[in-house]
Amino acid sequence: MTRSLVIKFMAAITFIVAMVLAVTLMWDIQYQQAQADKSLLVKADLVAMETKASRAFIAKSHDKHHGEPMLEPSEVGKGVDALFADLAGLQVKQTRLVVRDDKNEPDEFERQALLAFEKGEDSVFTRAAAEDGTPVYRYITALWVEESCLKCHGEPAGTVDQTGHIREGMHLGDLAGAISVTLPMTDALQTARTETVRLAVGVLLVAALVLLIIWFLLLKQVSSPLKQLAGVAESIGGGHIHLETEALRPLYANKETAVVADAFSSMTQRLEESYSSLEQKVADRTAQLQAANFELERASRHKSEFLTMVSHEFRTPLTSIITFTELLLDDAAGKVNQEQQEYLTDVLESSQRLLHMINDLLDISRLDAGKVRLFREALDIYDLARDAERTVRPLVERNGLTLALEMGRHLPLVEADGLRVTQVLLNLLGNAIKFTPARGRIAIGARVDGYFLEVAVSDNGIGIAPEDRERIFEKFSQAGRERPEGTGLGLPLAKSLVELHGGRMWLESEPGQGSTFRFTLPLCSEEGRISSHG
Repeated sequence: MTRSLVIKFMAAITFIVAMVLAVTLMWDIQYQQAQADKSLLVKADLVAMETKASRAFIAKSHDKHHGEPMLEPSEVGKGVDALFADLAGLQVKQTRLVVRDDKNEPDEFERQALLAFEKGEDSVFTRAAAEDGTPVYRYITALWVEESCLKCHGEPAGTVDQTGHIREGMHLGDLAGAISVTLPMTDALQTARTETVRLAVGVLLVAALVLLIIWFLLLKQVSSPLKQLAGVAESIGGGHIHLETEALRPLYANKETAVVADAFSSMTQRLEESYSSLEQKVADRTAQLQAANFELERASRHKSEFLTMVSHEFRTPLTSIITFTELLLDDAAGKVNQEQQEYLTDVLESSQRLLHMINDLLDISRLDAGKVRLFREALDIYDLARDAERTVRPLVERNGLTLALEMGRHLPLVEADGLRVTQVLLNLLGNAIKFTPARGRIAIGARVDGYFLEVAVSDNGIGIAPEDRERIFEKFSQAGRERPEGTGLGLPLAKSLVELHGGRMWLESEPGQGSTFRFTLPLCSEEGRISSHG
């Protein structure tokens, strides 16, 4: 199925725009995620710094007021963390590997971070995770031992500090623990999704507008000129080679189509010139052909008239020769000896062959002139075949052949001229006798074929080569290189007589395996209805 060029262009452009849009959206999603992570990191870092600042402030305040009860920085940090949790919806936790309070026990993420802090690998760790199905942002930063921490956590290790806890014996710069911050990501992710959707909608609207503009331009600048070119080409193909200027004017709007328009204009001008010249040539050739055809018809008519006249002139004295020869052979003019009888027999046979040739020439001439009339009647093909068989029986026996009549007695009647059908049978039988060697076999058969009766004359003679099968039906043509006796008119005459009846004749033959000539004759109307019904 042929698709429009505009549709193909639009499909390609749409695919490209879709790919660009997909890449843009993927990049934007990653960008929004990175921005959300950055925002959460800043927020968590700020919370951790505020917690550290609170601890440092408490420690310095304690140094200035020695006589007042001591506030432990970690306890103050817990209070600040609780305030953050209530006000900001986040969780802040102070933890370390060995805790004084079980509530500060580190989870797996915090434990891994603390171990990394001890090794000095980093001072801050972050991770996005899910807690109870809610996405959260985990942040943990290290706390290092300062001067204010040594009073409760320094030397001597194992002694009880002012708060009643056992000192750990830490030194300045050791890992004191870490501040872990857990921030909910729901709002950040929702903001990122909103921005992504907003961008996608904007990009889709822009892409749709761009595609609409491209479609309009393609339709206006490509499709419309191409349709106009197609219309011009179709007009020329339909024979309207004269193009009006208005038909080509729209094509000059673009440089590319203007070139094609100039080519079309030049082509139509050359076509008009060639057409005018061709018309004159056709008229001249037609006149020449008519004159030549007239001359050929006149020559053919003269030939037919000449053959008819000559044949008539030959026929009369030849008939007399045959008659007198038969009288001499019957001893009408006295007794002839054996040698004289052989000479007279040769004269009689040659005269009869010559008379047969003359009759064929006359029939061919009359057929060419359209003067042969058929006297149709209902005939039994069996009777006609039997009469023809009896006529050629002596010649068949003289040549050492056998002739069989292979057809039923109750075949449908045919509507034909009995004399002409007999002539066809005799021509085909004579041809079979001529080309079948001694001890050969000839057969005549018939069968019903629809509204026709098919007659076959077959032999097991020398056969006919494939290249000669059509040529033998041409006048004065004979098969093979050796020229046997005859004029080459028997088969063309038989074929013409069959076709004059409305039938047809054809040949089936293989060299060395014999030949079968078949021809058809129309059945009588009543017989045709009988045969067609079963």
